[in-house]
Amino acid sequence: MFKKLMVILLLITCFFLLFQWDVKQGYKKYTKAHPYTETTAYTGKLTMFPEGSKLYTSLLTDMKQVESYIYLQFFIFRDNPISMKFIELLKEKAKHGVDVKFSVDRFGGKDISSSLIKEVEESGIEFAFSRPLQFPHLFYSLNHRNHRKLVAIDGHTSYVGGFNIGEEYLGNNEKLGYWRDYHLRIQGNGTYEIEKQFLKDWGEDTGATKNPHSLNKTASSNNQSAYQLVFATGETLENQVLDIDDIPIWEKLLVNTPEWIYYYF
Repeated sequence: MFKKLMVILLLITCFFLLFQWDVKQGYKKYTKAHPYTETTAYTGKLTMFPEGSKLYTSLLTDMKQVESYIYLQFFIFRDNPISMKFIELLKEKAKHGVDVKFSVDRFGGKDISSSLIKEVEESGIEFAFSRPLQFPHLFYSLNHRNHRKLVAIDGHTSYVGGFNIGEEYLGNNEKLGYWRDYHLRIQGNGTYEIEKQFLKDWGEDTGATKNPHSLNKTASSNNQSAYQLVFATGETLENQVLDIDDIPIWEKLLVNTPEWIYYYF
């Protein structure tokens, strides 16, 4: 009995050592291939949404105006009434020739059934689960989820922030109650960077490479703001922020890992 117990403890110890080694090596490999990236400064019109209802209304309105392409990436996408509104609109756009690419994290999209995937693909939508399990470094890929929430529309309008798609983000979940988060709508050439990041993730997840569209020049307006986008892993971003001593903290609005946005007031 004692020998069996020792063997079990040894196996458990080996498993945790293997798990720790795999995660560390996987993280090292990923961060080397995905270094901290800070975009050039852009100017554009920024609109902040602290509530899901206003965000969804704005996003659905913009989606109805799509003419050429729309790319969407979310960590969580539920199978419930508000989510189906988005799906039905995407299906309609795809049937009219719009290039629709839709990505959801493998774990965050667990609500999406195979029948729903078949339905959206038959309508012309290109669908993919982000961050599939991969070898080597299986344990790292299991833990390394894609928390991005990005939308890029026709080269001139994009969204980035903390909201996912589901009824709980409208405050309709009795257990969670009122939900407050932050999301930005960006009108301007910075949408190119959101699109480029989406297509980079899309290529890694599907193997299908596609270059971002050229910059869509937009007319300037009096209410534009300067901003930059930073793409990084959480740790590298944290270290970078701690190293910044020449920008007052109140002039930095950090929105959502891994798509933090510096918004200069």
